[in-house]
Amino acid sequence: MAVVLVVAIGMAWHWTRPQGGAGTTIDLATADASSAPGDLTRGGDAVPEPVDAHHGNSPDCPDLDCIALMVNGDMLFHERMWRYFAGANTSATDGTAFDFTELFAPMSRYLKASDISVCNFETPVSKPGGPYADYPSFNIPPEVATGVAKVGYTACTHATNHSWDQGAAGIQRLNDTLTKVGLKHTGSYTNEADSMKPMVLDSPTGGGKLAVIAGTVSLNGNKPSQDWMIDRLRGKEDPRHQQDIDRAVAKAKTAREEGADLVAVAMHSVVEYIDYADDWQVSEAHALADTGAFDLIFGTGSHSAQPIENYKGTWIIYGLGNAVTVTASDPSRAVNNQGVTARIQFAGRKGQTGSWRVNRIDWLPTANMRQGLYRWCPIAADRPDGACWSDDEDARVRERIRDVIYAKGADPNVVREWEITKEPAA
Repeated sequence: MAVVLVVAIGMAWHWTRPQGGAGTTIDLATADASSAPGDLTRGGDAVPEPVDAHHGNSPDCPDLDCIALMVNGDMLFHERMWRYFAGANTSATDGTAFDFTELFAPMSRYLKASDISVCNFETPVSKPGGPYADYPSFNIPPEVATGVAKVGYTACTHATNHSWDQGAAGIQRLNDTLTKVGLKHTGSYTNEADSMKPMVLDSPTGGGKLAVIAGTVSLNGNKPSQDWMIDRLRGKEDPRHQQDIDRAVAKAKTAREEGADLVAVAMHSVVEYIDYADDWQVSEAHALADTGAFDLIFGTGSHSAQPIENYKGTWIIYGLGNAVTVTASDPSRAVNNQGVTARIQFAGRKGQTGSWRVNRIDWLPTANMRQGLYRWCPIAADRPDGACWSDDEDARVRERIRDVIYAKGADPNVVREWEITKEPAA
């Protein structure tokens, strides 16, 4: 009897001791039956296997698995900015023409506090060494992609109003460049079969798989050789509107068949410098949400921060502003110099349909400069990098963005400012 009692106490201690972190064992008393391979209630000989948790890099995961997705606005490069990062020879073809390391470096701690990170690559890239081109038909240095990969992004979308700036050759060059530096990507194509393949991303912390699908409302009046070459989300006045919705849903379905636990869709808008969601953004986001195919909708293209909304249970981030950009020469367009980086934590059970939900959305207001230098710079209340523009200007912009974020009634218990210095891993 004493031996049996000791064994029972030992087993109880093993299964109920506190656990935490990615890849750790979870208390079976809190795991559902489908998660536990053994059955402790029937008196059999089977010894239950421990259940692995994959909490990821974001804090306070409330379930067995979590995936934290980090997204931000446009990578928008003009000559007035890229010249600050020029090497000795901007015609060099060996990757040394430009070095954008310092521009992106401050993002590193936020990327490390997420599991998957997706950029929006607004424009085509040139051949190594140029020629380069500014607005209206961009052809930016390919070293930008190197900088994006080096700081730690997982992937990028590139379905934007500038996708056809350099025609099919520009699409192919961008795809080849992103692939070469190790970034997964989606949005524009030169192969029709590739255009129907969703981008499915594995969480490196083991929490599951997340797919991202993209679409743009506009191509600035340009027309690609084939409609499938750029993912579109045209307005309801366009006869191809429903076709675009159906195509996005079909790609989401394929992603689920390939094992995606979650599917997000990136919408690229064209009305600029507004702090509200325009008619297309609202109607398109709601139409996508109504399909039930998507777990998250987020927006780029407006060059301005815009509200976050929960629409019938689907979270929509309408506009993330610019991630990096040249300072607007027109003071009335100061919102161009601002951005939002968002971390969306999904919680659920890997492989279990219907178990996933958005648990938290952390939003971070950002500036395009730090003390007169082009740097991605957080202006959160915890001021992790000190003043970006100035203490007063940072505070003013932060409060303005806060008002915009909550303008559609987002629950502050879910949507909260990202203060990374208060997180354990910071």
